[in-house]
Amino acid sequence: MVLYLNTLTAQTTLSYSDRFMVGCVAHSRSSNGSSQEQWADLHPSTFLFARLFIAVFLVVLMNVVGEGLSIAEPVTPGAELAKSSGGTPRPTLEHAKNLIETHQEGAAIVTLKRFLASSPKPDDIDDAYLLLAAALIGKKEHEEALTYLNQLLAEFPASNLAGRARLMIGAAQLALGKSDAALSALTEAKSSVEDPETKRQALRMVAELHTQKGDIPRAIHAWIEEMSLAPVEQRRESRARIKDLIFEKMDKKALMRLRGTYPAEFPGDLALIRLIEMQNAQGEEHLAERNIRVFLARFPNHDYGPVATDMLRAFQSKLQGSQHIIAAVLPLSGPLQAFGTDALNGIQIAVDKARDHLGMNGVGLQVIDSETDKMALRMELGDLLNERHPLAVIGPLLSRDLPLVAGLADQTATPFVTPSANVSDVRHFGAYLFSTAMTQPLQARRLADYAIGQAGHRRFCILYPDTPYGHELAALFSNEIKQRGGELIAMESYKETDADFSQPIRRLKEADLKKYGRTETVKTTKNGKNIVRILYTPGFDAVFLPGDFHQIAMIAPQLAFYDVKVPLLGTNTWNSPNLTKLADRSIDGSTFVDAFFLDSPDQNIREFVDRYRRKYQTDPSPFAAQAYDATRIVIEAIRKGATTGRALRDQLMEMQEFPTLTGPASFAASGALNRRLYVIHVKNGRLVQLN
Repeated sequence: MVLYLNTLTAQTTLSYSDRFMVGCVAHSRSSNGSSQEQWADLHPSTFLFARLFIAVFLVVLMNVVGEGLSIAEPVTPGAELAKSSGGTPRPTLEHAKNLIETHQEGAAIVTLKRFLASSPKPDDIDDAYLLLAAALIGKKEHEEALTYLNQLLAEFPASNLAGRARLMIGAAQLALGKSDAALSALTEAKSSVEDPETKRQALRMVAELHTQKGDIPRAIHAWIEEMSLAPVEQRRESRARIKDLIFEKMDKKALMRLRGTYPAEFPGDLALIRLIEMQNAQGEEHLAERNIRVFLARFPNHDYGPVATDMLRAFQSKLQGSQHIIAAVLPLSGPLQAFGTDALNGIQIAVDKARDHLGMNGVGLQVIDSETDKMALRMELGDLLNERHPLAVIGPLLSRDLPLVAGLADQTATPFVTPSANVSDVRHFGAYLFSTAMTQPLQARRLADYAIGQAGHRRFCILYPDTPYGHELAALFSNEIKQRGGELIAMESYKETDADFSQPIRRLKEADLKKYGRTETVKTTKNGKNIVRILYTPGFDAVFLPGDFHQIAMIAPQLAFYDVKVPLLGTNTWNSPNLTKLADRSIDGSTFVDAFFLDSPDQNIREFVDRYRRKYQTDPSPFAAQAYDATRIVIEAIRKGATTGRALRDQLMEMQEFPTLTGPASFAASGALNRRLYVIHVKNGRLVQLN
């Protein structure tokens, strides 16, 4: 390595900045213990980081000890150090700076330490600290350099060199491998300096540090901020770096967030282009088409416009050639975007499966974003139904949108299958509406079947949140257990924001003690003292808790504290891996129901989850599962011979064994799907499926 560096240094055409950069890279490699690599083999990002590193010192040196001093100004032959007795401080500092510029850091260190020992004027001390730190970093003595830089900030917090000192602290911490400390110093530097060039160098290093940490959105934001400070002719490199990050480092979710952050400006255009290319390559043409339309609307004069237009025509031609078209109307932007994306992913998995196993390559998918005003949505949906004639539409997600689509469904004889609008009677809105959502009546019925039929419970209490959901589930479950010969002992509510549930729990106990509950006096001795305790034994078999998992995690231990030690029953709002993480062992023995259980051993679930994970690198949500079922049912009706919307509607109403993730299912007269629900039990701190 020494021979290699000497060879480079011997090349007189190599600038000081390049020689210093070589030293930085070589030092970094040797300190990391890695093999010595040739200059040509350095990774581009390493080389760029080294250039940024040296740029820090050029910025510092060009702006210290006299404005406008040329970086290339030669050292005067035979220059003498100014003596403290007769010389002036400024020439001494200028001489030290020239020594650093000509790669004589050792001499500069001696000069500056002697200068600081000579009791200089306070106005010159901060300059001396900064130059001494630069010389020390040039000698790879980063720890000592940090001492002087921190001393500068402590003694001269208002100095106009404070920002540059923080910039150098960031560079020194980076050289020591302390990336978090470096990032903190550089972030403070870019926020505290006014000089555009110093701020730019801080931002460039912040961007590279974020890139190293894998935080690409923050890296891009830093590059954009840096680019806004640069002269127009110098912005090309920053734009190229942003493009590289978008095309090489960002996944779909990150690209969609970037698309939303910069909807009609750079780099939102690059995010859209990358999304289009990724979706097209992965066979998600329905998504690529949607993003092409967004791109052309937002960037009508973009260079990519002709390519996007040609791709859109190809998609439209392919869709028109599909034998069967299914549409989806889902929120693909706005606050519900995550749920709409999950549902669309489930739809795509079902379409992929149809192509793989049923040979139905003629199924085309058309997607509409429902997150727009009602008038625009109705017009776009009407155009789709009248021009493309899809056999069915998957969606919408929300119950509030059912009246909007019901009229169009009836007018065009097109079935709409909502995967998540859980109103119990979708037929109330129109004859062509169906739902694969899990309704509240279905949950109450299945839970009552389990509690009375399988678990053998007969007496119940209900503790429910004072919300429309809580009131509905409490009433439904009460009716279901009474129909099966069960008895409701007491029913109490609590506020959704409560954390203390002692009052409603006491009222449940009081009601029970008037019927079947009992108490007994238990005397014990502890530490020589007699203790008398009233022990309560519930006269009921279980408590129904239709709250969410956060509430259940707080309620369960409080019930145990008040001796209400009976099994707890719940709904799908319990279904979260965080339930067992938040709750203590008092939750063991509890049971709830749901239409989807990620860890189910059932073959259908396992195949669906595996496919989903392979395609999207994440776990499917209930929205994805219910949209998958909706699409599978529609495809099954097509496979059975439905070629029109009316014929497909008839198939949905008449067939008794549609394939779903939980087994064969059929639609009730209300349009809701009668399906099997999983009974999920909490055992030893884990969620397990009961047979």
